[in-house]
Amino acid sequence: MPLTSFTQGDLVISTVSSFNGGGLDTAAPIVLQQLQLGAGGTSATLNGSLTLPQTSSGNNSAISGEYGSASEGILQRSVNGQYLTIMGYGVNAATFNSAPLSTYGTAALGQTTSLTAANQTGTPVTTVARVVALIGANASVDTSTALTGVFNTNNPRSVVTVDGSSFYVAGQASSKTDPTQGVFYAIRGATTATAIDTSTDARVVSIFNTGSGNQLYVSRDQNPPGSGGQNFTNVSSLANASGNLPTSSAGLVSTHITPPASPLSLGGNNGSINVTANTENGINNSRLGSFVYLSPESYFFASPNVLYVADSGQPKNGNVDKAALGDGGLQKWELINNTWTLEYVLYNGLNLVNNDALDLAGNTTTTPGVTGLLGLTGQVMADGTVELFATSYGLNELSPSFLYEITDNLDFSTVAQASSESFTTLFAADAGTSIRGVAFAPSSVPEPASLPLVGAALLALVVSRKRSQRT
Repeated sequence: MPLTSFTQGDLVISTVSSFNGGGLDTAAPIVLQQLQLGAGGTSATLNGSLTLPQTSSGNNSAISGEYGSASEGILQRSVNGQYLTIMGYGVNAATFNSAPLSTYGTAALGQTTSLTAANQTGTPVTTVARVVALIGANASVDTSTALTGVFNTNNPRSVVTVDGSSFYVAGQASSKTDPTQGVFYAIRGATTATAIDTSTDARVVSIFNTGSGNQLYVSRDQNPPGSGGQNFTNVSSLANASGNLPTSSAGLVSTHITPPASPLSLGGNNGSINVTANTENGINNSRLGSFVYLSPESYFFASPNVLYVADSGQPKNGNVDKAALGDGGLQKWELINNTWTLEYVLYNGLNLVNNDALDLAGNTTTTPGVTGLLGLTGQVMADGTVELFATSYGLNELSPSFLYEITDNLDFSTVAQASSESFTTLFAADAGTSIRGVAFAPSSVPEPASLPLVGAALLALVVSRKRSQRT
């Protein structure tokens, strides 16, 4: 059923599917699917879908996703609650897939250039802008923000906005030193963006208010050249010199949140954790007493002192069968004595597979499976629990794709306390379809500006009551 408006309290997931028999790395329409939650949030029923525009109209661009790319398609709700945002590529899927190789210079959508012809070297090919889709509560879609010069020959991963008037976008580029990687700021309708931080590629850029106004955060997993051994696998905050949302790189203050930067004297393993009985995930137990690297994707502040992080379980750092095992699942971090500390990892019900498993011949296996999580959203309930919704991250592009729910007690601090908590599968995608991001549906009524997390429980209570009235 095509959506004509969203229903407040419902969940929305972003999906891409193999399009007209297209293989991996080809273009595909981006489809948002709305899910009505049952009582307690432990079941979900499809409640309409919205395919983002495949044709340009006026100032609005076509927008497509890449089928087979596991790192894009993050869906987020605006700070004021009135919009959803997602990034894609400014091209019609059928047009791209049927074009001769010379048109775009590649058959892989994510490897297209975002540089204009004047900035390309060699024989120019067709520029594919990286496009922001701004989706309203009435299912309107604005794709007028079509950016060139960002995320060249690689993935646009995420976008976030306060109120739809401007955006922060994040992604990867052609190399670890390409200045088109990282986090950028763009005004709605713009064709170019202002660099905020291009020191590393970036994954999920988000905005949260933990009590002192809106703050910008980003997750990343990269060890850039010339970093002196410092590993940039973390969730960081990005602020201007006044501690507010930055609009350029001037006076930028970048602070590691999780994990805290550790001294190089400890081996330079910043971006890693030491695996304990509390922080193992059922897959990396062989690393107890030693370290594994993290691979953070989406995250959710349940309070100023509690942060949940969806980890894909597929870090870019580490050696075979050692730190590369990762720590996939849903991590719970707490701010203790001004230091963010990993308390435990939720993974029961995910049926995780080893991202670095070897077969009898010593070859890395390619059997489909889930290694961790990608998308994440949540709400703090009035009873002191946190209801969290996450999407799966696959071992490879052919892995099954799921939407999960889990409820955690905000006050729990040990794995023993949370031992009975388990993920429930709310929705399983059909073969050939990948679920990427998840967010609550937008509302036609804006939330109070800069709503701090201290008011989240009251808001969640209202949403919970509305859900109960519908089911």
